[in-house]
Amino acid sequence: MAEKTPVDVAVVGSINADTTYLVPHLPAPGETILGTGRLDAPGGKGANQAAAIAALGASVDFVGAVGDDGNGVALVEALASRGVGVEHVRVLKSAATGSAVIVVAESGENSIVVHPGANGELAPGHIADYLSNRAPEVIMAQLEIPLETVVEACKRAQGTVIVNPAPMPEKSPQLDEIIARADILVPNRTELAALAGQPVPQSHDEVVACAQMLNLEGQLVVTLGSDGALCFPDGVAGEVVSVASPVVSAVDTSGAGDAFCGALAVGIRQGKSLVEAVEYATKFASWSVTQPGAQVPQTTPDSLLVSG
Repeated sequence: MAEKTPVDVAVVGSINADTTYLVPHLPAPGETILGTGRLDAPGGKGANQAAAIAALGASVDFVGAVGDDGNGVALVEALASRGVGVEHVRVLKSAATGSAVIVVAESGENSIVVHPGANGELAPGHIADYLSNRAPEVIMAQLEIPLETVVEACKRAQGTVIVNPAPMPEKSPQLDEIIARADILVPNRTELAALAGQPVPQSHDEVVACAQMLNLEGQLVVTLGSDGALCFPDGVAGEVVSVASPVVSAVDTSGAGDAFCGALAVGIRQGKSLVEAVEYATKFASWSVTQPGAQVPQTTPDSLLVSG
């Protein structure tokens, strides 16, 4: 059997054509408002995370699916231009490339609607094919693709498995298996609440109490936006470490969680402890919200780049 090719991180996930509208404020139900600008750009949680990993100087493969259309060609070319390995992106004739509409207020807050398209047809067999000849040290997955495909990635992974449970689906045996197999689970407040079946926690103590309701054996990181993150390096029953977020002037928060997850994966690959990796990811995510668009720029501050 041929030796597998090593890679720092493999991202198994979604890739979308994003259309972002800039607005004074997020519209209320039934309200129509005029936009002040429009931006068409690459997106999708998986692609955003892969772009962040590449921007930080780590080697990364993206495993996903696009439609046989112009958007698919452009998105794959854009990822490749960033240094992301795209040899394992499937081109499907059965569906259009995924897309998303993002509405960003002047405050930096956002609302997002996603149409999965080809992302919804990324199959478990695609993951099996990829892992038959590649050996990623870290696998990063989200839930914008079929759950059975994420389960397959978790089962076959030889390295660390990081799962960002977004968007949060309905409870199911597949979701339970994904959560059980994750070495590191990275929800935000809303996703944590859905997993625990509780109201969205606000205070530190409420987040901790909510986390302790999870049947989780792995490590947990709860992202808190501008409030930083809470780490559970020894599991939900162990020590809780709070990591503060640097104060910045936010321009666009739509890709902050993806930037965080990408940097977390890089930190773990570098051998950092969970807390150290979260500190690193928090700095990177804070910088990312000062930049427009869901994907971070290719030019990253030298202080954040992978060294050695």
